[in-house]
Amino acid sequence: MESDGFRAHRALESTWRRLYEALDDASFEPRSDLIIALCPSFPIPQCNGPWVVEDSPAAVSALPDAIAEVEAAGAWPWVQTRTGHDRTQQAAAELGLTQVERLPGMVVRPGELAVTPTDVEIALVGPDDVDEANRILAASFEAPKELLERFSAALQTIDGGSWYIGRVEDLMVSTALALTIDEATGIFNVATPPEHRGRGYGAALTAHAVGAGFEAGSAFAFLQSSTLGHGVYRCLGFRDVEEYILLTRPVAA
Repeated sequence: MESDGFRAHRALESTWRRLYEALDDASFEPRSDLIIALCPSFPIPQCNGPWVVEDSPAAVSALPDAIAEVEAAGAWPWVQTRTGHDRTQQAAAELGLTQVERLPGMVVRPGELAVTPTDVEIALVGPDDVDEANRILAASFEAPKELLERFSAALQTIDGGSWYIGRVEDLMVSTALALTIDEATGIFNVATPPEHRGRGYGAALTAHAVGAGFEAGSAFAFLQSSTLGHGVYRCLGFRDVEEYILLTRPVAA
């Protein structure tokens, strides 16, 4: 019987493959027990670099060329591994990728989701909301708005994609994206600017997006959590089912 961790990881790969197909300059190519994700126009973790599929000698042997390919394209390489991928993690470290970021992989199923009431009004993003929603994303992630505009636009072209915003007294305070593909709903870009945090807005949007996915027939919802959001997702009923270990080169001081 497949574990929730296995199902969630398979859904994550499927979702990213669909996203890269929606981008003109992106590729998500299986190769020698790796998947090479390449999209230099998105210089953020996981968008450029090998994802380890199997912790095998073939993956270790392919790692140097994969990293060199990403760097030759002008991108900063990240290697995504999982718990138990000791050989590829060691190989990445020997290649100079010694900075480590850990992301819990989390899952919630129908019947496990907890909803906390708030005063936030939730709706799908309309044409007049796009610019402000991207501003919320940029302020929350401290990233260029132009970068997030393109990412959001690509996500909206995928069947099963839903972009939600939360308002309080007509003021936009939070946003979240969901992708329902096959039996799974993935949650992405849950974003609340610092001045609006701590009031349950991101949790409310996440729960709403997950509930909509369940109503559409999803068997589970999944996400990769930041440190900031982990406690929030646990309170909503999400469980840790995997740990992703991302490795990259340290940024010089």
